[in-house]
Amino acid sequence: MAQMFKEEKGFPDNTPRKNFVFLAYPFNPPLPLDDYRALTAELQREIPVRLWYFLDELTTDELMRKVWRAILRSDLSAFDISGGNPNVAFELGLAVAAEKPCISLLRTGSANPLGGADLGYSERAEYTSRETLKAVLLRILTSKSSAMRTANRLSYQLISDAFPFDRAELEKRLIQIMTTVFLNKRTTRSAVRKQLENNDALAGAVLNGLRAEGVLQPEGSRRHARWVFSPGWCYHDHEVTGV
Repeated sequence: MAQMFKEEKGFPDNTPRKNFVFLAYPFNPPLPLDDYRALTAELQREIPVRLWYFLDELTTDELMRKVWRAILRSDLSAFDISGGNPNVAFELGLAVAAEKPCISLLRTGSANPLGGADLGYSERAEYTSRETLKAVLLRILTSKSSAMRTANRLSYQLISDAFPFDRAELEKRLIQIMTTVFLNKRTTRSAVRKQLENNDALAGAVLNGLRAEGVLQPEGSRRHARWVFSPGWCYHDHEVTGV
């Protein structure tokens, strides 16, 4: 297994994606499994962040190879430590060894296997229900994911009295544009212009800004170019191994 860990680190495909999050929770989680799946699907329709769980894809490779690849590709890792599941603890250890930013999740009232004092690399966020877990994940992703922080940073760079939105609204529109590409694997200048109330100057500034930030790149002829994610980003159906 140690050899496998070493091998996978050397594969270019396993470089981090700025909007890929490794999500770990027990196979029998503290909330119904369908609730986890539903809330992560909802989040992926609302923000351009891939929330990957090991059951999202099948593989003919070793299970641990799939998990390790996902950890290596992650920009952020979140672990539901409720109840002290050994698999989740092992995956947390791997993420720490890979020097990934880690956040632990705990259902309020559940035993905390990390003890009374959280380890310095793994801050804890608590939840009580499906709704509060979704809110907690959204807050974590908004503040810690490179994808969401890029939208926030770019909104400050683009804000101008010449454009019709305040900074918060501009950030919201940027997230919508990025989510369109995340879900549809492309967008166009015309589509971006419509998302910005037909402001052509702002559409150009947004696309140029997203390109400068390494989020999007044009594909095809200049007049009819499609805008797609740059290689350091992934789409909603990104898989680490395939079938």
